[in-house]
Amino acid sequence: MAERTSELEKTIAELRENQRQKRQLESERSALSDRLETRKLVDRAKGILQRELMITEEEAYSTIRRESQDRRKSMKEIAESIVLNDELKYPPPRPRAGESRH
Repeated sequence: MAERTSELEKTIAELRENQRQKRQLESERSALSDRLETRKLVDRAKGILQRELMITEEEAYSTIRRESQDRRKSMKEIAESIVLNDELKYPPPRPRAGESRH
């Protein structure tokens, strides 16, 4: 009986450790996903700045970084505002009546 109890305790400990590892991996995955989203957004904003200001990629990146520091906002927030401004300035064409977006 004591041997069976010991085995069950060992199994429970392993399950708890697996759950802990799973939570940690999910947290890391979420953080990596956020970083990738931010990177894509910053790249898009750099492209907009390059197009609008006729500057290099490095200058566009420096501009976003400087604005981020000056305004005490994250680079993601600065990039989001650049992209939103561009979308308001150049809205995507709307489909005509009867046309599908697909």
